[in-house]
Amino acid sequence: MPVRLATPSEDNVGPFNRLSASQVNTYRSCPRLWFYEKVRRFKMPQIPVLFVGRAVEEAICRMLMESPALLVSKASSDTLSAIPLDENGVPSRSSLDPWPAERLLALPENMLPTDMAGLKDWAIGRLKVHLHEALNSMKREWEKDERRAGDWNSVNPDYCLQMCINGLQFHLNEVQRCLDQNGGPGLKEWRRGVRPEWPSPDARRYTLSNNHPLSRNGEVSLIEAWEISRPWFVDPNAGKFAMNAVHPEHWFQGEYDLVYRWDGRINIVDLKASIGRGDRSGNYVQQLRMYAMLWWTTHEKKQQVDALEIWYLGADSIKSIPCPTVQEMTQMEEELESMWHQLREETPSLAECPPEPAPVRGYKDGGIAIEAPNEVRCSRCDWESICPGGQGNDQLPEGGSIQLPGTSNAFDLTPIGELDPRMTFVAEVFSIIGVRKGNRPQITVSQGNTFAKVILLVDQHQDGEPSWPQNLAKGDRIKLDNVIPSANWKGEIELKVDPHACIVHTSEGDVASDFMDFRARWNVSGRLIYRFEKRGVGRNGKEWHRKGAMILDATGAMKVEGWANDWGPQYDLAEIGDTVVVANIGLDAWAVEIRGNISRNTKIHITERVERD
Repeated sequence: MPVRLATPSEDNVGPFNRLSASQVNTYRSCPRLWFYEKVRRFKMPQIPVLFVGRAVEEAICRMLMESPALLVSKASSDTLSAIPLDENGVPSRSSLDPWPAERLLALPENMLPTDMAGLKDWAIGRLKVHLHEALNSMKREWEKDERRAGDWNSVNPDYCLQMCINGLQFHLNEVQRCLDQNGGPGLKEWRRGVRPEWPSPDARRYTLSNNHPLSRNGEVSLIEAWEISRPWFVDPNAGKFAMNAVHPEHWFQGEYDLVYRWDGRINIVDLKASIGRGDRSGNYVQQLRMYAMLWWTTHEKKQQVDALEIWYLGADSIKSIPCPTVQEMTQMEEELESMWHQLREETPSLAECPPEPAPVRGYKDGGIAIEAPNEVRCSRCDWESICPGGQGNDQLPEGGSIQLPGTSNAFDLTPIGELDPRMTFVAEVFSIIGVRKGNRPQITVSQGNTFAKVILLVDQHQDGEPSWPQNLAKGDRIKLDNVIPSANWKGEIELKVDPHACIVHTSEGDVASDFMDFRARWNVSGRLIYRFEKRGVGRNGKEWHRKGAMILDATGAMKVEGWANDWGPQYDLAEIGDTVVVANIGLDAWAVEIRGNISRNTKIHITERVERD
């Protein structure tokens, strides 16, 4: 069972507050690094290699999902993409829609590969099709990222393809083992159409009513071996993070790359589009050990993992990781639960996460441990210029009052940690348009003669409940709980509904605010952590350009952004580490992240320059 979904009625943690292996490794590398990235939500520069790894993994998984008995090597990349999904992005168990593989007839016998060389040629053809699409998709995603860095021209498609082929060959070794073992212990059940609760993705439904359509008689065939040895992986069509394995107590989650189980053994594989050189390879080892613990706990502590492997696709090598013992997993679970209480049950302060980096570890190609380099971790950190472990300090601004040059009045500065962009209102539905299944309706609400537009950004609250009542009608009295009020460029009030907000029918005695209690403008001060830009082309064909900054004070951090023309010259003069005041901004939010919106009336001013050599 490679997936264990959260149980909403028992989940007191929530999807945004669980620990993960990456968080654990980040904290152990340096508590302050974890604080900056997981609490203050600083985003490191997004270089192309981060997107290349995702493209390589997607191409491999889409290839593994397919069958040489159904598709020719040059078939369209989206042939098996129309997977029925439920409201959470998980392949649906209840949908009556046909699954993609069920629409396809098996190819004639003379078109099927007859040996491993032919099977490999077919799979390489599929990899070429999928990698091309995946790289293009990742390039578009990279181009839209506000922290885009580097040059996409540095991406070598031929090298990416070779990494895919290396992964393919590792899988073909499993196919050959399956042939050698005549399909393994589950051959008869597979032929009868018996499938596990979470079958390996093959574009077929969870349960088959008859024998498997590709089953044969006698000795296992090459096609059968391909089908039987297919590992489990996250269906490439599923929603992001929709198929995690969640700890029974909900405080830890992980998502396996590949899980081989055809031979009765459990082998968890981590795909890495790298050569395995450098400190990060130590994190991969710890991640797999945590995944072994997660498998054990999600199987009632009755089933252990038999093998752990890291496939370094750039080095064309497999690194085997010793599986932890029951005693080690018990200790690991206790330590991780304690870490969750320390880091996630209540958010620690800046002082509780000191800049105490772990020593840098040494690894050569293939993740082979070598002598540690003579290097300090801080020198390679993205936050070295603002962290006390590097060139920065913790003497951060914290509200107060300031008079800016050219102004007659002082600006009262609100500490970032005290900003609350959410309010709760009780109102009447004035109009509702587009009430159809699958559509988000357009809703206008009123309090007397004051009106507001409701902006539905999601369909579900974080607890899994609908974001608005399905039977909502004109004239209903409703509570708009925890919504984000703002004023658009026309001066109209808008109430945004994100995963932390919802609309419900009101109850007697509900406490709520008046629309006119909404404060439209705020003033903040903070240290400049980084700047970012976004560009694109709108639906009207016109180019658009936005700029923004991440700022930090003693109580919190926030992104502030707006149209490029609305930023004054001080924005371009400010450097990382400078203290700035941003006056007259609107508030916005997404989940736990607070944001600021600038306008033509916003002022930005540098109040303190960082000392530079």
